[in-house]
Amino acid sequence: MPKLNPLLQQIDKELHRYLAFDNTKRIQEHLLKYAEETVSDIIPNISVTDLDIINHIASHSEIRIKELVATVYFPQGTVSKIVNRLVKKNLLKKYHRSDNKKDVYLKLTANGQIIAKLHRKYHEKENQKLNELGADFIDTDLQKLAEMLRKINELREN
Repeated sequence: MPKLNPLLQQIDKELHRYLAFDNTKRIQEHLLKYAEETVSDIIPNISVTDLDIINHIASHSEIRIKELVATVYFPQGTVSKIVNRLVKKNLLKKYHRSDNKKDVYLKLTANGQIIAKLHRKYHEKENQKLNELGADFIDTDLQKLAEMLRKINELREN
């Protein structure tokens, strides 16, 4: 087996570290810090995956389940399980439109909107930190890194 270039080995190690890091508790703590009482009991039982789905739905006034599946990196079955779990937690509502009884549509409940807003604020803070980190690099370096990560993902997907 050929030896891996030491710099690529370091990149691979950092990518594994990135994947292994679970920031669920940190996100939950942030949400709880700013949460209204109506959702504070729900937050400890929300996963990062739940928040990703809530975030996608929040960016649309309404969305069909099949459209949601096309925008996230989860299979249909996983999305359905997450959606059903979020409906039980009163964060999502499933419904049919009067002009389309076939497709199931989703929208956030009032509590879902609160969670989405809190999650968005969390990402605003994280984006600020990332922008500050990125300021230490020139754009061409960031473009090369982004291109390399894209190609790594393509290698993994093929």
